[in-house]
Amino acid sequence: MRKNSLNDIETIVKDQELIDKRHAQICDAAITLFSKKGFHQTSVREIAEACGLGIGTLYSYIKTKEDILHLVYRRILETFEARMLEATKGIEDPRLQLKAALEATLRIYDECQDVVVLLYQESHALGRQGLQALFEVDRTYVGVFREILERGNRAGHFAVKEPHLLAVCILFLCAVWDLKRWNLKGYSLETVIESLTTLVLNGISADRSVMLDPGEGEAAPEEQRGKGAEAQRR
Repeated sequence: MRKNSLNDIETIVKDQELIDKRHAQICDAAITLFSKKGFHQTSVREIAEACGLGIGTLYSYIKTKEDILHLVYRRILETFEARMLEATKGIEDPRLQLKAALEATLRIYDECQDVVVLLYQESHALGRQGLQALFEVDRTYVGVFREILERGNRAGHFAVKEPHLLAVCILFLCAVWDLKRWNLKGYSLETVIESLTTLVLNGISADRSVMLDPGEGEAAPEEQRGKGAEAQRR
């Protein structure tokens, strides 16, 4: 039995190309079933049938049911990271890069709502080794946001005392769109993107006189305050 270095999953099969192909099949089937039924209510046999493999063949590519969940988590987080990096590629201004990263993350979370909820609900089912691998992927994702914030600090655009802390908080704020969707009915994705982007960028701006316009047709915060003071004088 060998250990797949990419996913830290023990396999009987040695052909890495075949391992990757089967892991992709298993992962696709598991995501569908876990999202519908949950991790604990889904059997390994159901996953094997859904991906067209015999139960014995499936166990040539994984050792435990938790290995399948580990495959799913790595697929989700690595896909999210790749999409975010693609969205921010070639953008030099850290303000625009952060805006693009926020929008890309929220759009991914919107597309994968059931999977994101699964990610948060079932992580406890992973063993210690699986959790450590998952944390490593998560730290990489957080690191992308942290680097943008640090670049913005160095350029004088941002005033962020704790870039790592804020990066973690930003990602959790994005996840709220999925985790609290029952309490966000009536809000469109575009409204959420606009509101969260405005909140974050205005909140960390080093230049308080330069604030992101919260939306076309709406007065920026400085203008709103000016109008409020004028109304009070009248």
